[in-house]
Amino acid sequence: PAALFMALTRALVRAVAAEVSSPAAVLARVNELMTPDAKRGMFVTAIYGVISPETHHLTYANAGHNLPALRRARTGAVGWMPKGGLALGVLPNLSLVEHTLDLEPGDALVLYTDGITETYSGDQDEFFGSPRLLAAIEATGGSTASALLAAIERAAADFAGDTPPHDDLTLLVLHRTGDATPSAT
Repeated sequence: PAALFMALTRALVRAVAAEVSSPAAVLARVNELMTPDAKRGMFVTAIYGVISPETHHLTYANAGHNLPALRRARTGAVGWMPKGGLALGVLPNLSLVEHTLDLEPGDALVLYTDGITETYSGDQDEFFGSPRLLAAIEATGGSTASALLAAIERAAADFAGDTPPHDDLTLLVLHRTGDATPSAT
């Protein structure tokens, strides 16, 4: 059921995005369409964004998903993006806040599922957590998207040791290079 609900959500986002340009409005409309069919306890977290390759301006809305992490190349600062709203399918009349961000050369945006932060270490009897994720991002410095992705995966795997994963581990890294186009991995 969860996979079908996610497939429905993806199809709705693609269809609505063809008609609506605002990320917050896209997610709000998707929520309107899916909420009547959502079974009790079924919901989807999502971040939907639009980036301009010419201006490197990112506009996005967050519907209950984990907070993206942003590493600023100029300062080396690593932190969380603003909090989002409720997940899709929970309540009708969802109101989401739209955020904007200018990506400067070397900046990296990290999006991930909770399988990353909830990677468990049986040896330490704890989760990988948000502080370790930020530390892994910070430790990579001005790396490429691929290097940042590999460093986070390695940090989570080293932390887990022999403990098998209990959830999916999904990462997306958007890194603006020094040229005119951002790279994604």
